[in-house]
Amino acid sequence: MAPAAEATVRLKKSGMELRGAVSPLETLVANKKKKPDPDAIVHYPIVQIATPLKRYLIPERRQESVNKDIELSRHEGFRLPQKRQARGGVIGSVQGFLEKPEPFDAYGHRMVLLRTASGETPVYQGVTEITPEYLKITALNFEWETALATSSIAFETLDAMLRNLTRTDDADARLKIARFYIQAGLYGPAERELESIGTDFPTLAPVVGPVKIMLAQALAQDVLNELRLRRAAGQHRFVYETSQKFPIENVEAPILREVREITAEYDQTRDKAAAALARLGELHAELKSDPREREIAPLRAEISEGLNYSSFDRLDAFVKLAAGAQLAADEQMSLALSGWAAGSTGAVTELDQALRMWQARSLILDYLKTADDAQIERKAILKSLESLEGVGPERIEQMIPLLPAVLETAGAAPGRAVRIEVAGRSQNDQPTAYWVSLPLEYHSAHAYPLIIALRSEQGSPQQELQGFWGGTEERPGQSQRHGYIVIGPEYLTKADAKGYSYSAASHQIVIDSLRDARKRFNIDSNRVFLSGHGVGGEAAWDIGLAHPDLVAGIIPINGAIDRYSKHYLDNARELPLFAVTGELNRELRLQNVFSMMKMFEKGFDLISTEYKGAGPDSFYAEIHVLFNWMSKQRRGPPPKQVNAKTLRSCDNRFFWYECSGIPENIVAVDWANEKQRPPRPLPIVARITPGNTINVTSRAAHHRLWLPRGEGLIDFERRVKVEINGKRVWNEFVKPDVGMMLEHLRIHGDRQQLYWGALEF
Repeated sequence: MAPAAEATVRLKKSGMELRGAVSPLETLVANKKKKPDPDAIVHYPIVQIATPLKRYLIPERRQESVNKDIELSRHEGFRLPQKRQARGGVIGSVQGFLEKPEPFDAYGHRMVLLRTASGETPVYQGVTEITPEYLKITALNFEWETALATSSIAFETLDAMLRNLTRTDDADARLKIARFYIQAGLYGPAERELESIGTDFPTLAPVVGPVKIMLAQALAQDVLNELRLRRAAGQHRFVYETSQKFPIENVEAPILREVREITAEYDQTRDKAAAALARLGELHAELKSDPREREIAPLRAEISEGLNYSSFDRLDAFVKLAAGAQLAADEQMSLALSGWAAGSTGAVTELDQALRMWQARSLILDYLKTADDAQIERKAILKSLESLEGVGPERIEQMIPLLPAVLETAGAAPGRAVRIEVAGRSQNDQPTAYWVSLPLEYHSAHAYPLIIALRSEQGSPQQELQGFWGGTEERPGQSQRHGYIVIGPEYLTKADAKGYSYSAASHQIVIDSLRDARKRFNIDSNRVFLSGHGVGGEAAWDIGLAHPDLVAGIIPINGAIDRYSKHYLDNARELPLFAVTGELNRELRLQNVFSMMKMFEKGFDLISTEYKGAGPDSFYAEIHVLFNWMSKQRRGPPPKQVNAKTLRSCDNRFFWYECSGIPENIVAVDWANEKQRPPRPLPIVARITPGNTINVTSRAAHHRLWLPRGEGLIDFERRVKVEINGKRVWNEFVKPDVGMMLEHLRIHGDRQQLYWGALEF
């Protein structure tokens, strides 16, 4: 096997970096006598990046570059001597813990009850190495090694083990502990340790001083990184207040300069916003005799109430152009009103036009609030909207991302898990529900990424929202910190009593929850992620591969690739995937290995993470890597070509192509006889050509083509030609249809991908 090289690997497309010992994945092939043949080494198209805690597997073609020159791990570390007992054999498979493990004692010992193939197995563990990133752990009565992230160990437990390894009168050992805490990001304990060393060893001031500088610089860089993160998450109050209290002593000049620039920018924006509101008041006073003043008053009030750092850019044209004396009062007011409704690039100087934009805004909201069976009401609204001069599809497209929430939500607040009921589409449909948790400083003017979190068999939506992805109001977690909305659909139905049933009902619950959340909160639909633990991970594979147009990535944790998912892999050829499991969760790994190898060989955008020596787990230690990965993913624009497969009537929408009437022999799958009668998915190919032609190959009975506008997509200035299964069925101009644009938005709630029309055949 080729020697592993310490390096960082940069991935194509996302630019994400993974760090560890890099080597190709190789294995020995058994000969006819089932023995390893040392000359038959197979090199798979897979790169593995390994650390003592875990290993990442990525397709070789997704590796963009390898950097072997940077310093990776000059960390403080501690070794613990452990006395091994009589061995009870090799633990080759772990099915989980029978009860929550107790903390390690000061000697790095604990006993855990494992669920293995042999039944209940008591295992005595000992910590053999402690680093700022991980703890190496070995079984003292079995052959079994694993590791835990240092961040997952309670500080009191960690500190007790380190104190037991060192003497209080050993200055070098005490300094080593202080440096260890700095490298582990435990700055408070590091500072206390340095102060204690200074008191106990006054003569060591020249030695302690450089370590204090190291601490100050590490803390300053950490705080600056946090400011950047929170600023991107829309948490401007936290960023401004923290930047004002930023430490100065022993901090490098570039860091101080960036922090001062952040503070100054907030001060400038605050002053500009105050001046803009004052100017709006002056303009309103100048227009008191204008008959349109009554219309202006409530609009100006809405701007005053909603103006903050996230929304200030809507007034950019007003602030820049209204500063001169060349525009009349009504023209300046028009810039503010129209910019607020359609964005600064959509601002106009004609006040009547600006007021019509607000009328259109109100009509659009009325349309989006209508019930499914209110067709007559929608027709009347649409007629009024189309009668407004100068408000066409382009203008409406500008306004849609800036609309306020369609539905109100009582009780939703950062860190609080709130249950929301979703009414059925008809009187016969049962209502469904999902739970939601908002990020810190949630504001409707900021667009937030979303995580759809599917619970495990024994878990609950609240545990997914607050126990894994986020936290509570008192103790905010990572989703609140990173600025993510998290929803937990109640997706398991009565049919799922013995596990996930792959039902259309579960799909619809998840989809309806997403649609409802989009109508209540400002969600960036280009940054929606589907995740789950256990059967939730199994459902994430299934639902995500069946509806790849809904998400920017899938995160299955301990999730099986089974039934439909095995046949839907090609639906997600370019969909980012991040799978997490334990190395000793052998049953799951064996179940998934064939599908995973297919994805690796085809170069899917896949990261597979295996925690060494671990069985099923929540893998909370991976949380920071997951948020780093999600921060780099975006759903792309509608593709020019759709290549998909389906085996279910509910799996009928792929980006801009939608169908119904899938042949019965396709959807009638007998999973009990899958080997005797393998399913044969219906292939779907739909392509938009440079000639403005849509070619569809599909055996479905009915076809709906949502028409996306954009480079390489549909040109509404030219004839649109449609060919289905080689037969020309359309060759006409298609007029942009505001009604279809709004109907798609009303149903799906997706503000980021709008369609200018639709054709049905």
